[in-house]
Amino acid sequence: MPRFRPSLPDIATLSLLGAVAVALAGCAPDGGEQRSMGDRERVLSEVDSIMSELGGRPTASLDRGQRWRMVSSTGTGLPPASFKVTGLPEPEARGAVLLQAYCVQCHSIPAPQMHATDEWPILMRRMMMRARTLHDRMGGPTTRDLLGEVLLSGMASVQIPSPEDVDSLTVYLQRHAMPVARPDELGDGPEATLFRERCGVCHEIPSPAAHSPEEWPRVVARMRSNMALMNVKPALPDAEATRIVDFLALHSSAR
Repeated sequence: MPRFRPSLPDIATLSLLGAVAVALAGCAPDGGEQRSMGDRERVLSEVDSIMSELGGRPTASLDRGQRWRMVSSTGTGLPPASFKVTGLPEPEARGAVLLQAYCVQCHSIPAPQMHATDEWPILMRRMMMRARTLHDRMGGPTTRDLLGEVLLSGMASVQIPSPEDVDSLTVYLQRHAMPVARPDELGDGPEATLFRERCGVCHEIPSPAAHSPEEWPRVVARMRSNMALMNVKPALPDAEATRIVDFLALHSSAR
């Protein structure tokens, strides 16, 4: 019997294999009797073999627990699927067009305001390293074996940006990056501490002046949705979200 191979549109969804493997290892097909230890180990070994193969050299040398934690953590740092192309600023700009051409090969399109100006060059270098790795691991015969005659974006041929395109992407993302709060902009007190702790988990601390008092409730609601999509723990409860919105609206209107 040929070894199972996934038909996945992007490397981020490898994190789902862990949950699938645990479910398959724990339950029989009819949901009744528990699988034997041998059956569970066989399923886990097959999924781990796929993770190791697609992860390339960086994951091949890790033990199973390390490899699965690394692959699972990838998903929390990826752009949420909720952001749409229509939300891009300057949609006709070269950087916006390149963003749609390259970045969607492996994950959803990123919003420029996901990160601060200083963060984007670092992230672009990291993405280039991953793109080169994925190009070697996911192109050619391996991809054809995985997909057969089905062509999925990002799997059949990963296109790596040229240095000029990388520069254009970086300039565009920095031009529309998230404004960062100045050290003296937030003040002290429990509300400022709550804002720093909860809103600095995935990115730099945004400036309250980045949005108007009327816009902040929608922005915070969207961030809560993103946290849920990316499984950021602990979740932001209603009471804390209301406190953060009130804090941001107060400091935004003061500007």
